[in-house]
Amino acid sequence: AAIQAAMAGEAGRGFAVVADEVQRLAERSSNATKQIDALVKTIQSDTNEAISSMERSTTEVVSGAKLSQDAGTALEQIEAVSHQLADLITNISDAARQQAQAAVSTSDSMNVIQEITMQTSTGTNESAASIGRLLELANELRTSVSGFKLP
Repeated sequence: AAIQAAMAGEAGRGFAVVADEVQRLAERSSNATKQIDALVKTIQSDTNEAISSMERSTTEVVSGAKLSQDAGTALEQIEAVSHQLADLITNISDAARQQAQAAVSTSDSMNVIQEITMQTSTGTNESAASIGRLLELANELRTSVSGFKLP
């Protein structure tokens, strides 16, 4: 357009001004297009980063949910074991109480046996003393009777 305006001389001067403006507008449009392209690329990059960040966040949320589920399962298992331990402790306590009662009963029986043994010992000592006395009496009787003679 600039060449055509130069060839037209004075009449082409207005055309040259318009051609220059068109040229400047084209350059500005080109620059604006480049800026828009750069902005679009920046937006795309930021969008990709946001998507990656959301994917990582989603993965972390899923992982956190899995950990929470595992923790819940572990707590349920701990609760079950705690109930089993409580039952075992109750059983052990009952068995210990029964053993204590048996020990008291055995102790009472041993006390009765000791009393009977003491009574038996006393009776045996008294019997031994009585036998000793009977022996003395028998000896005295023999001595008394030995002086008698039968005809």
